[in-house]
Amino acid sequence: MGAEVPGPPSWSEIADWYDSLIRDRSGPHDLAVATTLRLVPDLRDASVLDLACGQGLAARALARAGARSVTGVDLTPELIEAARRYEAADPLGIRYLVADAHALHELSSAEFDIVTCQLALMDIPDLAAALTAVARVLRPRGAFVFVIGHPCFLAPFASTVAAPNGTPGRLISSYLAERFWRSGNPDGVRRVGNHHRTISTYLNALTRSGLALDVVDEPPADGLLAELEPVYSAVPIFLAARAIKPR
Repeated sequence: MGAEVPGPPSWSEIADWYDSLIRDRSGPHDLAVATTLRLVPDLRDASVLDLACGQGLAARALARAGARSVTGVDLTPELIEAARRYEAADPLGIRYLVADAHALHELSSAEFDIVTCQLALMDIPDLAAALTAVARVLRPRGAFVFVIGHPCFLAPFASTVAAPNGTPGRLISSYLAERFWRSGNPDGVRRVGNHHRTISTYLNALTRSGLALDVVDEPPADGLLAELEPVYSAVPIFLAARAIKPR
């Protein structure tokens, strides 16, 4: 019998690797944090939920930016444990919980002024359920801020190519077909897989959840990301938005 071929990795299996990636500085994560902080409303006296918080990068940034309280939730226990280790080493008053973004049963209705979700909506299988849960835990006039990999330019199996004038661009061969897919890059985050959805699917799901779109952003790369991947200085790597829960 031949050797058993290992299956694709899970978030639990790559948690230590992912934590090291961020700890050693990641250009995309630097830009995502900056974008999140730019789109959130005034954090003074705000209670914030960081949905699918991973190892707590955005949660820590929100706490340091002045939020009154921050709660981080994630479905992967290993990532929550990593986040708690950072909290123990540098206490910021952040509460971390293992929780399913589809329901958020551990959290009360109208508990938060702001909900953020950084680079994770595309990892959540049931988008409608997650946005319904976000709307439930938000207070009236509360804000939901999310950053996702840009569906147009990070579509399945997209690649960076040179334009006729030599400048880099993105080659997209499949955008409209929504599906779960995994990158073949053995050292990339997307080897775990994510759910490719069109922009219209995201925005329609947002409005159906009862949230009202307020601001949309497509930030250009700067700093480390622009240095390492200059294509994203002209083509956005992220799509970000802020939505408001009506009274």
